[in-house]
Amino acid sequence: MDPLNVPATARAATVRLVAPLNQAQLDFSPQTGTWSIGEILDHLLLVETLYREEIARLIALKRAGQRPYIWRTFADVNVSPFYLPDVVLPFLTLPFTIANLFIPSFVRDLATEYAVIPTRNPDGTTPRARRPAAELRAELLTSQAYIRETLVVNADLDFSEMVSEHPLTGANNVPAMLAFLARHERRHQGQIARLKADRRFPPP
Repeated sequence: MDPLNVPATARAATVRLVAPLNQAQLDFSPQTGTWSIGEILDHLLLVETLYREEIARLIALKRAGQRPYIWRTFADVNVSPFYLPDVVLPFLTLPFTIANLFIPSFVRDLATEYAVIPTRNPDGTTPRARRPAAELRAELLTSQAYIRETLVVNADLDFSEMVSEHPLTGANNVPAMLAFLARHERRHQGQIARLKADRRFPPP
């Protein structure tokens, strides 16, 4: 399958899932601290932006004749398991980096899609509440075009050799990043479905 089609297929499913929802339904949260569907959608868009910018940096490195590799620390992207405080994250860099050498990639893939391990999202992907429904829908439909355009324009490059590495998520090349975006989106589709099934969910 074309790597470009992997996140696009997941996005199409998200769009179908939220297409009939009104503003009250998008803003509904059953309790304090639980994201609404609108916040989940904004989070998906922010994560996509994070990865789109990382891919652009890797391409720029390759075009400049440099090694297309980026090492990200917890200070750069403070995603963490078990909601650990930032103060302890620097001490986990080496243990997590070593662990990733032995954890099969499919195990990390399953953990991403099915939320096997509770994980705190990085600060830069914390969603904004009560975004207008029309705004969210428009961005959901158009945002992936930016990644597609970037990859099509640079199709002469080998994206498999462009790698971004993080202590928690391991080393991922561009096709792996696109696959991650799809798994991450499917994970949140389940969260959206659970909110829609809540007995307190607003009526149409």
